[in-house]
Amino acid sequence: MSGPVRAERFPVLRSFNDVFLVVVIPIVHAAGGFFILDFLLSGNYTWGRSLRTFVLFMSNLVLAYEFVYRDLQARFPDWPDQRHLNSVLTYSVFPFCVGMAALLVLLAATRLMK
Repeated sequence: MSGPVRAERFPVLRSFNDVFLVVVIPIVHAAGGFFILDFLLSGNYTWGRSLRTFVLFMSNLVLAYEFVYRDLQARFPDWPDQRHLNSVLTYSVFPFCVGMAALLVLLAATRLMK
């Protein structure tokens, strides 16, 4: 006979974690990539903008590490490390690059309209 089964207190909240991982985190990373590349291409390097961009970059790093890598590592400890890193690429790095590409497409489109 096996031991008692531990029931989750709020099983509905488990599904919100997946929505957060699949929807919210990529949107935040895409916006971060957009605004960080905007800062780098603008040439307007004031202390205020530099600090805001640095904080945005660090918050993207913390979001990728804490809420993607460590969360998946805690939820799925049997996964190999390579699968966790692929998840970070899928949910964090790829959307960050998509945000950067969106800015480049927007800049190219505005140059063509002139």
